[in-house]
Amino acid sequence: MDLYEIMFIQNPDLGEEDQEKLLTRFKAAVSKNGGEIIKLEDQGIKTLAFKIQKRSRGRYFLIYLEGPGSMVSELERFMRIDENIVRFVIIKLDSHITKEELMPKAAPEEQPTAEDKAEEVGE
Repeated sequence: MDLYEIMFIQNPDLGEEDQEKLLTRFKAAVSKNGGEIIKLEDQGIKTLAFKIQKRSRGRYFLIYLEGPGSMVSELERFMRIDENIVRFVIIKLDSHITKEELMPKAAPEEQPTAEDKAEEVGE
């Protein structure tokens, strides 16, 4: 199975409920074609370099997934058909990149700062 990176730009005016429906359909398309999503990252709304479909902003999503090559054509078809996806790109990652490198990192525990330590000493 190969590793892929997908970035797509979604219509920023889409409501929260519609956004969840879009992501649910995308996840279903991946699993239906024998793939597995490793990491899905919502990068927020950003200004586009140029207008696309009369829009100057878009919500960016970055997705890492693993799956067979046949899955890619189905995902491309899905993203072309959906009118809420403004642009997308799919990149096959090099073979030296492992699935473990792409896994979401656990949030590091907060270390007490110097101010916190000073407050504890002062009490």
